[in-house]
Amino acid sequence: MFSGLAAAQSTVNLYGVVDVALERVKGATSLARVTSGQQQGSRWGLRGTEDLGGGLKAVFLLESGFNADVGTLGQGGRLFGRQGYVGLGGGWGAVRLGRQYTPMDDIASIAGTKVYDVMSVVPIIGNGDYNRVDNAITYVSPTVANTVFQLQYSLGEERVSTDLSKDFGKQVSAHALYAQGPWTAGLSLMQVTDANGTLAGKQGKDALLFVAAYDFGSVKLTGYYDVEDKAVEKLKLFGLAAAFKFGETTVSVGAAQAKNVNGSAAALSDDAKIYTLQASHNLSKRTALYGHLTAVSNDAAAALGFNAPVAGSSSNGIQVGIRHRF
Repeated sequence: MFSGLAAAQSTVNLYGVVDVALERVKGATSLARVTSGQQQGSRWGLRGTEDLGGGLKAVFLLESGFNADVGTLGQGGRLFGRQGYVGLGGGWGAVRLGRQYTPMDDIASIAGTKVYDVMSVVPIIGNGDYNRVDNAITYVSPTVANTVFQLQYSLGEERVSTDLSKDFGKQVSAHALYAQGPWTAGLSLMQVTDANGTLAGKQGKDALLFVAAYDFGSVKLTGYYDVEDKAVEKLKLFGLAAAFKFGETTVSVGAAQAKNVNGSAAALSDDAKIYTLQASHNLSKRTALYGHLTAVSNDAAAALGFNAPVAGSSSNGIQVGIRHRF
């Protein structure tokens, strides 16, 4: 009886990451601390599939983030704050319903979305307020000409129709992700209907992100460009990174320019330069040691960086940590 039940059940896998680092950050003041999820967010999750026959399968994923340094839940205390969806897939692609990453976040991950990466320090909208969204409907295509397409619509907070900001959090986004040999390239678009949630009416935002990478074997080059609505001016971010492989060790360097960080009038200087130096060494397939250094040079009206950075002042962070996957 039990073997019959097991055959009818989904295949379920438990997985996770525990990542903790010692860091020193400098912003308004300097601070040394132990912190979690710096190379990869600390998490545990369950993923499963069930073969429904005829090429159709059911899929689900539940992923919970946590702060390993203090033992609390991440993502504002949500049980499955990282992801939580269920869907159906087949030769035609897949449809997923629930809390999910946005297509733009997937493209940003080509360049890197770690805490010390450029698109987290700025941050861009697709790796900030809208890296994950609630109440989302996502379609993922099969691979066509080495390209996967993704389309997503989120119903936002689903506020009542009489709410003055009833469209808060609603967004539609899409991406095209190409991978062939040494090339990886992705383009993503996002339109947020109302990104404010307090003022009456729609305070919409549009964003575009392009990332391309070429792997020479011992060296991998990655370039990116992001443009999005930000008050009066558009925020623009562009940068280049190079990763060098030495056996089980990877060392990467990068530089980026962020323009109109606050979207202020052109007369104000709110640009910033960001520099990164990172290294990771695999002790095994599951465990790695890493070190990150990110330095930010802010213009007079820009305040990017760490530990409550001050406008017009530099900010930096340095850390060493260990990451284990299970």
